[in-house]
Amino acid sequence: MQLVVLAAGHGRRFGGLKQLVPVGPGGEALMDYSVRDALAAGFDGVILIVREEIQSELLDHIGRFWPHELPVEPVIQGAIAGTAQAVESARPFIDGPFGVANADDLYGKQAIATLAEQLRNGAQGEHVLVGYHLRDTIITDETVTRGLCEIGADGYLSRIVENKVQRVGDGAFEGAPLAGDGAGQTRPLTGEEPVSMNLWGFSEEMLDEIDGALDTFDEEAVPHEEGKPPELLLPDVVGVAVATGRARIRVVEAASRCIGLTHPADLPLVRQLIAEGLTT
Repeated sequence: MQLVVLAAGHGRRFGGLKQLVPVGPGGEALMDYSVRDALAAGFDGVILIVREEIQSELLDHIGRFWPHELPVEPVIQGAIAGTAQAVESARPFIDGPFGVANADDLYGKQAIATLAEQLRNGAQGEHVLVGYHLRDTIITDETVTRGLCEIGADGYLSRIVENKVQRVGDGAFEGAPLAGDGAGQTRPLTGEEPVSMNLWGFSEEMLDEIDGALDTFDEEAVPHEEGKPPELLLPDVVGVAVATGRARIRVVEAASRCIGLTHPADLPLVRQLIAEGLTT
């Protein structure tokens, strides 16, 4: 059972290589905690998705911080920007059901253990998303992007809508969809909304969905921020597979916070939260 760690991002809003920013008392990066938790939960290998220009720096880091008994396969991401291409790049090294996690988010030991349990015991061909409450994923008043999840009464994902989200007061939030109905229109959120933080468990069938989406990806048709290349995002691929009935995604709730690095202002708070024991 392998964990695909997405570590090829540029960190444009953060202003640097946030995958390796020291946040722990011994100089640990966020992904070091997730990998430690993955090994404890029963994952027996990591596929690390990187960019070629940062590969040597990442490998030097994991040689110092990751358990030496953990097999690690570094893989350079393919040409299309975005998390869908990142996962597809791991395909030659995937053998059976696998997990996916961001390098710049700290999910918590319980969430990683839940993912591993779902991968071991899930139905053949079924997929899983470990979801969080919105309020448990935001630590500053800076604007972030969150995939708000719509979940059916049966506990399966029916839709993900990417939103720009901001905390606007004590326990109050606002969000605006990035595309589709209501795009750009701000509305109040309670903080209880389930969101995706890219902590997925997939059977190998999802790789076929990603391949098909990459084959038909039209860069000119994708809205994107100035100075940033068009991306094919993993939640978008999953959303199409769900909408067309080709995939079923069970959503299981994390009983913890997910803390990560998006803006420079996040760093001191992340270090404080880790010092207070929120890595457990």
